[in-house]
Amino acid sequence: MYGEIDASDIEILNAVSNLTPAYRKEFKDYIQYLLTKQYKRELMTAIFQNQLLHSLLQSTLQLVERDDFLITQIEKRVRQMQEIYFGIFEKIHIKYSELIDGLDSYEAVRDFGRLSFDNINQACSSGNHLLIRMEINEFYEGYYKYAQKKEARKIFAV
Repeated sequence: MYGEIDASDIEILNAVSNLTPAYRKEFKDYIQYLLTKQYKRELMTAIFQNQLLHSLLQSTLQLVERDDFLITQIEKRVRQMQEIYFGIFEKIHIKYSELIDGLDSYEAVRDFGRLSFDNINQACSSGNHLLIRMEINEFYEGYYKYAQKKEARKIFAV
């Protein structure tokens, strides 16, 4: 990241070096604000526009709609979705935590995943097919709702 400094980066550094200490602080605060905004958008996009995660969720939803689905098969898919979801979350959070002072972990996205997967896993442990179906449907609806939010739309240029 730091090895690729171009002319525009040098121009920005020269401009910042001419700022007074008060304006430098304002500039740094503004950069932190922009990075936080970009972090949230990138996180939402990476999780809620992820085709693999979406496909796994769709196929799991189709499985639970059948009357004779196997709970072990659902548990396996839920583990895969959980690993992908939180793997993406951690990767992006680590990337930005190095750049943003006191970065929050965007609790809404983290808690949505944590609560949804906990509820599905508890339903699977109970062995109640109707409850499993309900929890998978609820996760799908929440996932779809987040995918429709402005922050979750694909980023073409930042």
